Formats: sequence, C-alpha cells, structure tokens
Amino acid sequence: MKKIFIITVMLFCGMIYAAETAPMPKFEDAVSFYISFDDATLNADISLGNEKPVSIIGNKKGTFITGLRGKALLCGDKGTKVRFAHKKNLNFDKSGTVVFFYKGAFKNMQSGPRVFFWGIESNIGYVGLQLANDPHKVCPCKRDLHTMFLRGKRIKDKIYSTKLTAGEAGCEKWHMIAFSWAPGQLSVKYDNTAVKNYPVPFDIAEADFPANDFSVGSDIHWQYYIDEFTVYNRRLSDSELSEIYNHYIKQ
Repeated sequence: MKKIFIITVMLFCGMIYAAETAPMPKFEDAVSFYISFDDATLNADISLGNEKPVSIIGNKKGTFITGLRGKALLCGDKGTKVRFAHKKNLNFDKSGTVVFFYKGAFKNMQSGPRVFFWGIESNIGYVGLQLANDPHKVCPCKRDLHTMFLRGKRIKDKIYSTKLTAGEAGCEKWHMIAFSWAPGQLSVKYDNTAVKNYPVPFDIAEADFPANDFSVGSDIHWQYYIDEFTVYNRRLSDSELSEIYNHYIKQ
C-alpha cells in the first residue's frame, strides 16, 4: 500500500512539473492566439480559431534558430511570412493586445526598406506594425516603429510613430513590442519602457478590418527573427507587459 502511495505521489509531481515547464505564455487565460515556433512548425500552440496557416509565403518549411526559449522563426530575405485565420483568433470588437519579440539580423544587408512584423494586409482596411521604410541606408535599429492604418472606409490613413530607445546599442538583440487597443486609445510598448498612449478619434472595430487573415513575419527585405507571438483578448496593463518582458528577457 505504501509503495502504491509513493508511485502515485511521484506521478502527480511529474504532472505538475510538466505543466510548469510547458511552453505556455503569461496570462494564458486571456490568450486567443499564440505561436511559439518551439516545435519547429508553423502551427499555432493556442488558437480559438484555426491553428493552421491560411497561407505560407516565402520559405514554406520555415528556418528556425534557438529563440528566447525553444525556437524562433527567420523572417525577411529567405525567411517566412505566415498568414492565419482572422476569425476567433483576433477580435477588434473588444479591447486587446498583440505581443511579440524580435531580433534583427540586420548586418546581413547594407540597405533596404521597411521591416514588417505583423498586420492585416488588405486594400479594404489595413493595420500593421513595422520599422520605418526610410531611409533605406540607415540600419533599422535606428528607425522609428510605425503603427499604420491605411485604406480604411472609416479610419483615415494615419501613422503613429514610436521612438525605439535601444538604438544601435540594441541592434541584433531581442526586443519586445506590444500593441494594445481600447475605445478611443492605442498603446505601444517597446521593451520595458513605459507604455506610450495615443488618443485616437475612433474606436477600432472588426468591421474596419474585414480581411479573413492576418500576417505574422515577412518573406522579404531585412532579415530578423520573431518569437512568442501572442494575441490577448483584453488590454494588458503596463505592469503585466513588463512582467512578460522580464519573464523572457531576464530568465
């Protein structure tokens, strides 16, 4: 009887350990979509909608390196852009947050245009995050981060520019970008700096972005790596985003 009890305790402890070491994001109860790339595939780890890509552009199998934990995906030249279903995975009818980490491999190129990270790329409503398109001969680490709205029926074309604090000293190191939306406000957080809030004369809604998919990564221009891409179905606080940053960068 004592032997059976010991075995049961060992199994229970093993289950707890497995749960603690599983590659889950912070605040996972609020996650609607999450891809870690840790299994070296392009399927999402968590998704309320379809977890498989709608389309893969560029390197179809993906090139993976050691990331923040597990694997990270190569994007840009010779890399991969992945498109996933918009439905259920991303919902603009409620407040939300997109968080991801990137590391440049910018020294592989001498010049080039934008560094596209994420967005809904559509002629009937575009929203996206990228490092600025110009000047081409300046390293992307010295450019601003642009949150862009284009071609919307209700939302006018607009670019919200955020200065990157790391600059050249942070080139080719891991960085976090968080984009949040709520009624009348957009927020951007870079690394562990304070959230920058942008008051806006509109409330984002699903109707503003009717495209069926959203893009993660890029298959052209400057090379970089992306990791731990997560969509939350609520707006995360500044302190929660700092907790995410510290969890990955300082572990």
